Amino acid sequence: MTLEIATLRRERANRNRFRCLLLLSALYISTGYGCNSPEPAEVSAETTGYLPKDTKTASGPASKSSASASNDSAIGDASVAEKPTGSASEGIPAIPPAATVPTFEPGKVDPKIAAKEYMQLKLPEKRDAASLLQFLELSSRSVRELIADGRRKLITNDMILERGMALSRMKMEAAELLGKLAQTDDEKLAVAMGKLEALAQMTGFGDIPSSDDLRAFAAQEMSNTDPRISQQAKSISLGILTNDFESGTAKSEDLSGLIEKILSKPSDLIPSNLLAITQALARLDSKSESELALQLAKKTEEAFRDFPETQVALGAWEQHAGRLEEMKVLGALLDPKSTSNRQVATVKNAIDSLMTKIPSPLTAFVLVQIAIQMEYSGSTDIAKDMIALAETQIENAKGEAKEELARNCQQFNKRLAILNKPMDFTGLVDVEGKPMDLERYKGKVVLVDFWASWCGPCIQEIPNIERVYDEKNAEGFEVIGVNLDEERSKLDAFLEKKPLKWATYVSSSDEPKYRGFRTPLAAEIGIAAIPFVVVIGKDGNVAAIHVRGPKLETTIAEQLAK
Repeated sequence: MTLEIATLRRERANRNRFRCLLLLSALYISTGYGCNSPEPAEVSAETTGYLPKDTKTASGPASKSSASASNDSAIGDASVAEKPTGSASEGIPAIPPAATVPTFEPGKVDPKIAAKEYMQLKLPEKRDAASLLQFLELSSRSVRELIADGRRKLITNDMILERGMALSRMKMEAAELLGKLAQTDDEKLAVAMGKLEALAQMTGFGDIPSSDDLRAFAAQEMSNTDPRISQQAKSISLGILTNDFESGTAKSEDLSGLIEKILSKPSDLIPSNLLAITQALARLDSKSESELALQLAKKTEEAFRDFPETQVALGAWEQHAGRLEEMKVLGALLDPKSTSNRQVATVKNAIDSLMTKIPSPLTAFVLVQIAIQMEYSGSTDIAKDMIALAETQIENAKGEAKEELARNCQQFNKRLAILNKPMDFTGLVDVEGKPMDLERYKGKVVLVDFWASWCGPCIQEIPNIERVYDEKNAEGFEVIGVNLDEERSKLDAFLEKKPLKWATYVSSSDEPKYRGFRTPLAAEIGIAAIPFVVVIGKDGNVAAIHVRGPKLETTIAEQLAK
C-alpha cells in the first residue's frame, strides 16, 4: 500500500510539472514567442547594474557564476536608509502592517474582479476574420491576467480553473471558426497557434481529453511548412515526450531524437524550444543520463549562439556551461566560503578550457563579469587572464554586444593601467568651485575615494576611512573624495547631514554628460563600479587600488613607513 501511495504521488507530481510546462508554453505563444529584452537605459549612476550591499537579487544559473556584481563592490540607486519608526527606544524594530488578504464569500465575486477582462470576455457576435483575430489576442491577454491575479492570491483556485477553462474553450472555438475563413498566412498562423495554445492551456488546467487532443494535434503540426507553427508544435511535443520519459513510457533516445530535430535549423528556433529542451535535459539528468544531457546541451548552445534575443542565447549557454567542471572552478572563485583550489594555474586552465569548449562571445561576457569581481577582490593576475581571453571574442560579437564587450575590456585595462603612475585631477573642483590645490597633497599618502550618496557600500565604508584618517592624518595621510552623484543637490543634502573631514571634489562642468560616471577623472581611468578606492604613495604615483575594509589601515601604514 505504501508503495502504491508513493507511486501515485510521484505520478501526480509528474502531471503537475507537465501542466506547468504546457501553461508556460502556451504563454510563450500568446506573447509573440517570448519576452523581448527591454530597451537599454542610458548609462548613469542608477543603471550601472551594481546594487548596494543590502539589496537582495534573484539569481539564476548565470548569476551564480557571473552575472551579478560582488556585494562588497556594488552600486545601485539606494539612498541612506531612514530608520524605521516604532518602539526604537525599546530596541524593537517597527513591524510593517500585514498585507490585506482578500476574503471570498461563496457565490459572490468582488466587483473589481468581476469587471476584469477575463471575467467579461465573450466570443464576438460578429464572426468575421478580423473580429476573431482580435478575440484570440484578447483571450491570450486575459489568461495571462487571470494567472497573474491567481499568483497574487486575488482569486481562488476554483475561479482560476473555471475561468481558465472557459477562456480556453472560447479560444478553441474562435480558432476553429477562423480556420474556415483563413486566407492569408498570418490568419492560418493564428488558427494553428490558437489551437495549440487553447489545448495546452486546457491540459494545463487539468482537462484530460484535451491532453489527448493536444498530443495528436501537436504531432500533426510538427510537419507544418510554416516554421513558426512547426517549432511551437515540436516544443509542445517535446514537453509531452518528457512527461512520457518521466513516467517510463518513452526512452532517452526518443528525447534525443526530437531535440536534435528541433535544433536542426537554428534560424527557425523560437524561445519556447529552449524552455522545452531545458525541461527535457533536467529529466535526463534526474534519470542518470547526464552524459547525454551534456551532449545535447552542447548542441543546444551551438544552435542558439546567434539567437537574436540575448537572454535566450544566454539561457542556452547556461545549459551547457552549467554542466561543465570548468564552471565549478570559476564559481568557487566567487564563493568566499569555498575551499576549492584557487591557484592561478588551476583557474587559468579552467578559463582556457571553458573558452575552448564554448568559443562564444557569451563566454567572454561571463569571463569579463567574473574578472571584474576578481579585480575588486584583489586577484588582478587571474582577472587579467580572463580579460585577455574575452578580448579574443570581441570580433565575433555583433552590434551592441560587440560594443559593450569591447568597452568592458577597455575599462578594465584602464583601471589597471593607473598603477605606478600619477593621477591627473584636471576637470575637478571642490564643492565651492575651486580647483584642487595639488601642493596640499604633495609628499603625502593620499586615499582617493570615488563615491556617491546613493551607493550603500560607499556610505558603509566612510566610518572605516574616518577611523584611519583620525589615526594617521598627523603622520601625513590625506583623503580626497571624488563624488559621482548625477545631481549636485543630492551631494549637498548628504553633506549637510553628514559633513566629511576631508575635501570633496566634483566635475567642474555643469553639463550632464560630464557628471556621474562621466566625470572626467572617473571616465579617464575606466571606473564602472563604486566604491573605487585608490592609494597614492608619497612619490605621487598610484600604489594600490581597491583598498577597503581591514586592508585600508594596513596599506596606509605600509605606505607611510616608506
